[in-house]
Order: sequence, then structure tokens, then C-alpha cells
Amino acid sequence: MKKQILVLSLAAAGIMFSACNEQYEAANLAQQESVTFVDNYRAPAFPEPDDAELLDGTPQQNLKALFTAAGPEIINSLGSVVITDVQYQEIKTFTDELVASKTTEKDKYDAICSWVNTNVKYNNPQNNPENKYYNNDAYDVFKNRFAVCQGYSNLMVVMCMTQGIPAVVVNGYLVYNNMDLGHAWMYGCPDGTWYVSDPTNGTKSWSMKYTAYYDYLKPTQADVDIFKDDCAVYNYYDGRLNVKAVSTEGPSFVVPYSVEGFVINSFNPSVDLPEGLVEIYLGQNITTMGEPNLMYLSIKDFGRNLQAIYVHEDNPALMDHKGVVYRKNGDTPQLYYIPGGMTFIELLPMETVGKNTIYHHKNVKEIYFPEGTKRLEAYAIENCPKLERVYVPELTVVDRKAFYDCPNKIEVIRGIPSGIKHVTM
Repeated sequence: MKKQILVLSLAAAGIMFSACNEQYEAANLAQQESVTFVDNYRAPAFPEPDDAELLDGTPQQNLKALFTAAGPEIINSLGSVVITDVQYQEIKTFTDELVASKTTEKDKYDAICSWVNTNVKYNNPQNNPENKYYNNDAYDVFKNRFAVCQGYSNLMVVMCMTQGIPAVVVNGYLVYNNMDLGHAWMYGCPDGTWYVSDPTNGTKSWSMKYTAYYDYLKPTQADVDIFKDDCAVYNYYDGRLNVKAVSTEGPSFVVPYSVEGFVINSFNPSVDLPEGLVEIYLGQNITTMGEPNLMYLSIKDFGRNLQAIYVHEDNPALMDHKGVVYRKNGDTPQLYYIPGGMTFIELLPMETVGKNTIYHHKNVKEIYFPEGTKRLEAYAIENCPKLERVYVPELTVVDRKAFYDCPNKIEVIRGIPSGIKHVTM
């Protein structure tokens, strides 16, 4: 016997939708025995584990290990610090005079840290009640002498680099009264030895190797590329060794297991992925792709052409279903990332499809919600300009605004046959 499939046209909202929390009214009926979906799944291709070192210490220890291995040669630019050549030269002229009597790089480094700490005032209502002249750009801090921690560190980096002293801004948390407060500070390498400095809060610097001395500073991000090979660029991000950029060509990319003797455990690019790259393979080593909220995942912006991400079955933190990535969460996987180039999305069952489950997806044309999906809440699918068709179980409750800022004409097909056919292309 053929199974019935309910098809709804969403051309006129007042006719198509019932009241909130009610099921849709039937617009017309169609009969079909089965549905055929294209399945772009490829054979798994995952990296082989090796004996590389896993960075599982404190944030201070992890960054120390990476900087020690990479050496000060990695610091060959000002990173994301913004400054013009003319501004840089003005600061250099001033710094040359400031350290003229110093004979070692370490003495120069200490003098710079002391000057920044002493002469720049923290921007707050007491020091700057009208909030004038406040900007964290290095030159503005140099001229106006007001900043918060980011500005202190930006200026110190520039002053160090004018003297040929490798220096980099590090962001993370300052531990105070059992609270983690967002903060920025410095790592510098005068005379070939790494030091940690916090110019906002004092003039003392600590040798990087003695992490216990600066354990109140928890680095999560360093403004420098740490390693680079033929296929990718790697940095320290969110406390992990992270893939920042992919430089390999071809339609697929297997994220390496390790680089320079360290396990890579994050895939969170902050540079556009190659245009022709459509699928990524994550091994057992990758445990995060960054912020789990889909609205803030960086790969959402930098991997817009991706059609699938596949995850090794033994990965302890992540999994995939038909190229969609989930966080492992006991018996209930948590939706994590839907590749931006997907045209057909098939999700795992979830009782309630909440607000913005599929949001701002520019390429999806069809969405399949399997049996076990009980309700699509208002705004569950939002801002999907190419959406044409949605498959839902027969008894799924679809709220009145479940499809928001989507095309007016969408087929909502109910009663999906059990015999779904997947055709691999």
C-alpha cells in the first residue's frame, strides 16, 4: 500500500499556519511510496595517531611548551596590532632615547615595561571621567596615555619590536578573588629568553619557565602563528593547538594528528578556507571547533563552501551524522555545526527543534527531520533564503512561525515513508 505524504504550500501565511502549538492544516494530499535523497558521504579518511605530546597541562604550561619549541623566530611581525609606518617611526624614535643607556635587551625590555606601566593610566571614570582620547591602538595609547589592558600590551609590543626584541600580545584571564577576568598581557624574548609581563598591573617580569610565579595569568590565545607546514597554519587558540588556516588544495582536507611533535586538538579556522574545499575529516584528536553557539562559530564565516565534516568514530568529544557535526553528550548528542555549503540537511532525532536550530543558512534547499522529532518551535528555521522543502513526521507539532524569514513557498511534507533511499553521488 502506498503511504500518504502531506504537502503544504506556504504561499499565504494566514491559510497555511494554524495557531501556535497546533499542527498544520492539510493543504493538499500526495501519495508516494518512498523518498530518495542524495547522500554525499565519502569513504572515511582519518589521520593515524602517533606518539606526539598532548598539551594537557595548565594554560601556562601549554603555551610555554609551544613557545619553547617554536622559538622567538615565530615573532616576525606585530600580529594584529594596527599602526602606520609613520606612527611606528615616531614611537621608535622615542623608545631609542628611552633605552639609550641600556646595554642588554633585557634591560631595555624592563625599561619599556616600566615606562608603559608608569605613564599610561587605566581608562576608568576616576582617571578619565569624560572618556576622552580613549583608544587601544598602540599609537593612540602612546599619545593620549589612556588604555585598558589591551592598549597597554599593544603599545609595549610596538616599543619592544622597535628595539628588535621579539614580543607578542597574549589574551586570556586574570584570576582575581576566584574569578576569571578577561585580560591581555605580554610575552617577550629579550636576549633569547622568554619572559611574561603584565604592564597594566606592574613592572615585574617573570621567566616563562617558572609558571608558578604567574599562575594568575591564564593564556588562552597568542597573537602569533606558532607552526606552519605545507597544508596548514597553526596557532594557540582557546588554550589548544589549533588549525588557524588551511593552505592545501583539493576538495577534501584531512586534519593532521600532530605537528612538530604536538597533538593538534582544535579545528577553528580564522581565515577563509580554500574555495574548492568541500569536506573535512577530523580524527580522534580534534575535540573542539570553537564556540558551540552556531551564531559565533568562526567556521560559519570562514568555511561557507563546506558540504560535510566527518568525524572518527572513536573521537571522545565529537561525532557526525551525514556530515553534520554533534557534540557527544551521553545518549543525547548536541547539534554543533551544520556545514554552510549543504543543500540537503538530515538531522538526528530531537524531541524539540528549538529557536535558531538552523539559522542564516544560505544554501540549504531541503531539511529532513526524522521520526522522534515531536515539535518545531517558533523560529526553529530562520533566514534560509533557498529553502524549498521540509520533511517532518506525521505527528510533529509545527509552530506557526517555525519557518521565519524564509521563502513564502515551502513544501512541508508529512508522513515520511520508512523506506527512504540514500543515493551516494
